[in-house]
Amino acid sequence: MENQTLLFLMSDQTIDDEVRAFAQMAASQNARLMCLMISLAPSYPVSAFGALPYAAPEVSSEWVNALTASRERMKERGDTIEAILQAEGTSGDVQVVQCNPIDIRTLVARRALVCDMAFLSDGMRSVDVDIFHSACYGILFNSPAPLLLNTQAMPKPKRVFIAWDTELPASRAVHAALPVLKAAEDVFIGIFDPEATQAQNGEDPGADLAKWLSHHGCNVTVNQYPSGGTEIATNIQRRAQEIGADIVVMGAFGRSRLRELVLGGTTRSMLHQTDTPVLMAH
Repeated sequence: MENQTLLFLMSDQTIDDEVRAFAQMAASQNARLMCLMISLAPSYPVSAFGALPYAAPEVSSEWVNALTASRERMKERGDTIEAILQAEGTSGDVQVVQCNPIDIRTLVARRALVCDMAFLSDGMRSVDVDIFHSACYGILFNSPAPLLLNTQAMPKPKRVFIAWDTELPASRAVHAALPVLKAAEDVFIGIFDPEATQAQNGEDPGADLAKWLSHHGCNVTVNQYPSGGTEIATNIQRRAQEIGADIVVMGAFGRSRLRELVLGGTTRSMLHQTDTPVLMAH
């Protein structure tokens, strides 16, 4: 797990102590820490739209001043983050971006293309939910890196809980987490309301995954759980807590984003919970 490149997504409200914790963790693992600080640019004034081609757009001096002040504040904050990395002896760099919400996914994904793992600052959920969602979606849908939440350390768990559903996102998450699983003392595979048919989860749901991981040297236990009508995300957290798991490995958005957006879903619930460390991939 050493010599990796870690992407740390943050806002300008991310506190120094959290940055310092990630910097210390990266330095201890001889990892590079790529800090990407994201902020929304001040809204473009409505009066400027529709002016062309008949007239030049009119932009108020207040907006220009707000944009200038925002950029200066972001630059100052970026300099502070760089100073923290230098003080901790951490290899890496800091990139500061101001953009519209629609551009965040592309910017995040581009940085994550050459990173091993992506972490999100704990405070990003509360600062701006649009930034948080866009950053998560950029990692999950447009990059090969797994996303880690609710942890400030490289995963070195003794016990891992895999939320398994025989779908491609879950398989990708397990593949991404394989070094973590091989280093863990115990790996628990949890399947909720499995359909024990050859067309769905096989006649013995979870057995094929257990065999594969066992061949890698993992100590694996398979459990099949009834959800009891309770939300799957709640069941995942409850079962992980019962076995004393240090982290949950799961696939993200096994069903369509639109359905999750309208109806809610396991992925969205696990993204917003703050109690359980999660490694997820799509």
